[in-house]
Amino acid sequence: MKWLRRAHIFKADGERPWWSHGALAPSPILLSPDRIRVFVGAMDRAGISRIAYVDVQADDPSRILAISEQPVLDLGRPGTFDDNGVFPASACRIGGRIFLYYTGFQLVDKIRYTMFGGLAIADAHGESFRRVSEAPVIDRADEGLFFRGGPSILPFDGTYLAAYSAGSAWEDPGEGGKSRPTYRLFVSTSPDGICFPDKGTPVLSYAEGVEHALGRPQIIHDGESYRMLFAVRTLDRNYVIGYADSADGMERHRRDTVLDLPHGAPGAWDSNCLYYPFFLQAGPRNYIFHTGNDFTRTGFGFAEFAAW
Repeated sequence: MKWLRRAHIFKADGERPWWSHGALAPSPILLSPDRIRVFVGAMDRAGISRIAYVDVQADDPSRILAISEQPVLDLGRPGTFDDNGVFPASACRIGGRIFLYYTGFQLVDKIRYTMFGGLAIADAHGESFRRVSEAPVIDRADEGLFFRGGPSILPFDGTYLAAYSAGSAWEDPGEGGKSRPTYRLFVSTSPDGICFPDKGTPVLSYAEGVEHALGRPQIIHDGESYRMLFAVRTLDRNYVIGYADSADGMERHRRDTVLDLPHGAPGAWDSNCLYYPFFLQAGPRNYIFHTGNDFTRTGFGFAEFAAW
């Protein structure tokens, strides 16, 4: 793939008390021909995320136009699935409204946390969102007892093709380290983008001994192939971007080398971590937005490419 340019866009300055650092899971949507709204997870000093946005110029995303003064989606009520953090999974338009899919976190006793998929909806301006339910739209199921979230959807054969991650185990890293979540990628279909089945089709798993999770998938259809981008959590924490393609939208063939998007140069904001990829076409331009080092503390940026 021919990359035209790469640039760092944004790092939190700590001026907002609810946004100390981080820019988790950048999820762009084209608000107008000249404006992209990038929803991100904004972390406070305790490491708890709320959803905010950064508006950038469509023909040059390195130019920031606006930053939200308040979260567009705050934490859920105490006791709900998203009471200890929310960050975006994807944003899309359905029926003139913006559907913001997100992952919600909850602390629990026997394991570190659980995470499941929620949905909030706003009008076309995307300033303030309301949850469609205080329960997850992608909820706990046998395929994902601890993790089932990070959803994105794509119109597909009269329905919506959904991609998400799910898993039911934590990996023991050994003495002195934190246990690590393990999950793989699934697809299913939804009739309306709101109701989802409790069982999907597994399509991709992580490489044992090198990786421990694949997450936040996005399906892209370019008229010829169904492509998928996803985040790869590696055991060495040098996270990378994964890629797979499919002829029918279901069966997936992983081919990460197609992207050929390496870490940045030594000392760069993304020198040892490329995480949370998301594709957006803005007119004639093709972008992949992603985060960088130190689990997004360095913020997010983009890479522009010529064509798939």
